[in-house]
Amino acid sequence: MASPGPARVFAAGATATVAVLALIYLPVPTETPPPRTAPSASAADTTELTRLAKEYLQQRADMLTTARPTVEAASGRLRTTPAMATRARSELAALVEKGLRYEDIDIGYTKARVDVDVTAVDVTGRTATLRLTDHARLCFALTPQEVEDGSPECEESSLPRTMTFARGADGGWLLSSDRVDEQGGPLPTTEVDEAGFDPAA
Repeated sequence: MASPGPARVFAAGATATVAVLALIYLPVPTETPPPRTAPSASAADTTELTRLAKEYLQQRADMLTTARPTVEAASGRLRTTPAMATRARSELAALVEKGLRYEDIDIGYTKARVDVDVTAVDVTGRTATLRLTDHARLCFALTPQEVEDGSPECEESSLPRTMTFARGADGGWLLSSDRVDEQGGPLPTTEVDEAGFDPAA
């Protein structure tokens, strides 16, 4: 049975309209999957792929905060293939713009934290596929009084996704694609509207 899909709670500070949105995707019954034929990943590969995925997702979330780095600095920290680097840079810039728009309506974020739960890792030759759920927390810029009055301190979301990696010339892994495994409905704040991106990229 598939695990529950994305869940998102969005709450604004006292100066903006408070909205709560919860998205729940019911699991879709599936037949028993066939045995996996891909060789299992080594512990070292699993550790490295998980680290790269978390760093990539953390960097994206950081772009929404008031402590964001520049797009140039952020994109320079990512280990991606050339094609993915172009997409990542565009998305980082879009997330900066989103963060600034939220600040304009007093819904700024001071910090972000991302954790990942890896559900499957497949390595075949020089290609790896990582399936995971990323859990993001975006903390609002609230005054002590707003916290005391009960305003939610953070916006939280969980989103399943599939990432693929390719071996670089130095033997290290490079992120080559990132696909959100959502089944409709609004995406969390940490995502860019993917209509302008090739889902197979």
